[in-house]
Amino acid sequence: MKSAILSLLLLATLASTATAQKKINPKDLEGTTWEMVFDLKKEANNAIERIALSAVGGFMEEIDIRFDFRKDGALRVRVDAFGEKDDEVDYSTWEVNSKGQLRMGKTETFGSEDTLFMRDGDRLMAYERNNGKLERKHSFYLVRVDN
Repeated sequence: MKSAILSLLLLATLASTATAQKKINPKDLEGTTWEMVFDLKKEANNAIERIALSAVGGFMEEIDIRFDFRKDGALRVRVDAFGEKDDEVDYSTWEVNSKGQLRMGKTETFGSEDTLFMRDGDRLMAYERNNGKLERKHSFYLVRVDN
């Protein structure tokens, strides 16, 4: 009986470790480009909100936001809206804190000072602090793209 309980506890511990977010290593970001992906469907609480967010989601697909992480903590943000010929470019900073969480500085395009990103597989998932706890933001995340 004790061995069965210990086995279940070990299994539960391993399962929670497997689903935990991985730390971000700054060297993994340096010289890379990441694109913001909008996923508004999970934000809906009812049918009316799903319809509205579906319409907004189609609009958001026409906006391409890319983050170029440079070595010295510099961040270049490029926005291409509706296929315009001239991309809007903004500059900011980025850092990875001691917990392995990415924080980007504020730009005119993206106000991210309260947003942290953590690795989840090949994605950088967005989190915000709410009452001292980190809550996952399902509406957007970052995916790496080739330059």
